[in-house]
Amino acid sequence: MKGGYNLNEIALLKEKFDDISKKGWIEAVCGGTGAIGLTFENELNKNFDSTYFPDFYGIEIKCTSRFSRFPYSLFSVAFDGPTFPEINRIVELYGYKDYKYHDKKVLKVDLSTKELNKCGKYFFSFILEDDKLFMGVFNNCGELIEKKSFVYVDTLLNHLSTKLSNLVIIHASKKKNNDKYFFRYYKLESFKLRDKVLFIDLLKNGIIFATLESRVGKSGTNAGKYKNKNLVFKIKKEDLNELFDKETEINKDYNIDRVSKKTIPFYIMP
Repeated sequence: MKGGYNLNEIALLKEKFDDISKKGWIEAVCGGTGAIGLTFENELNKNFDSTYFPDFYGIEIKCTSRFSRFPYSLFSVAFDGPTFPEINRIVELYGYKDYKYHDKKVLKVDLSTKELNKCGKYFFSFILEDDKLFMGVFNNCGELIEKKSFVYVDTLLNHLSTKLSNLVIIHASKKKNNDKYFFRYYKLESFKLRDKVLFIDLLKNGIIFATLESRVGKSGTNAGKYKNKNLVFKIKKEDLNELFDKETEINKDYNIDRVSKKTIPFYIMP
């Protein structure tokens, strides 16, 4: 980083990205699905965390591998009610036994306003009413059993505007060598949140959905302990422009034009 922090935040991040991309293949700092992001954050000299606030001077950073089709996780929230922590009540009533720790129940299911998703003996969905987003629980006949668990719409909008007003997506290639993973970070895209109210429209249309997750750790100090993530709101990659406007792109990759067979060097899109 340059002394005095004369660059604005996105310029500073672009400078750091340029340094990281020049390193080529970087060994993952950990295993698991989050390794690509944690390794990049480690290169930024940033401590690992999972907070309510953006990652880097007001900018939220998301990392993805080249051919990944997984949706982007936007942010996570806990239910606002009716009990606290509400996730405990939900899992006790509708969860199923963990495959390793049979004395504990777990639950993982996608929630959408447009469809019912099955988990165990029950079906689940979102029900949006006025200022609250409810979780509906249904039986095999499609009859509503319960509509109690909720999160306030204002809670969602506050999380969105605080964490995702400025978004950067980092793309990386991935390879495995001698049981170790390595990442090469080659592209940066920056985005601005269009309008936080759009989030609710996209939620109504099923474009934004969430995963309800309560799981048990399987290794290390977390073995046998609950790792509750509650509601993780997501959007598919192809729908990202419904919520964000793209501002810049820096691509350090080399692409082959399939027609001319010429090598096209990296470019910067203003």
